[in-house]
Amino acid sequence: MFWKRKSKEAKENPLQDKVAGKIAGSMLKVQTVFAMKMNKIKDLKLFLIIFCLVSGGLSIYLFVNAIVSKPKQTFKVEPIRMLQHFDKTGDEVMENVMPADIYQQIQDYKKYMDSIGQPIRPGMLDSMRILEEIYLQQQK
Repeated sequence: MFWKRKSKEAKENPLQDKVAGKIAGSMLKVQTVFAMKMNKIKDLKLFLIIFCLVSGGLSIYLFVNAIVSKPKQTFKVEPIRMLQHFDKTGDEVMENVMPADIYQQIQDYKKYMDSIGQPIRPGMLDSMRILEEIYLQQQK
């Protein structure tokens, strides 16, 4: 009684076989997708290791190169060339002396501009007036 057990006969059920086949197929698909993802992660890890080695090596090279090599002059500072008489107004040169020929040229220019009917620019007119005053003062 205790030693002999009755064996149960396996009953074949086509619906259960179909469902079991689909479950096994889906499990194989899940395992395949998981294996492919793990291979990609493995490739990414390999890429990460290579990237870290290359960038770390380059950083160490640049650090050592900066300490060991002689400093190179990256740019040169040159003094600005200035004009020889940039700080002089011109009063020292003229000394309030106006030659007669320049005064005559100014008068001729005024007559010319009047004859063609064009106005003289305001800044130029002021300069001409100052020069005429200098000429008239030296004539006194």
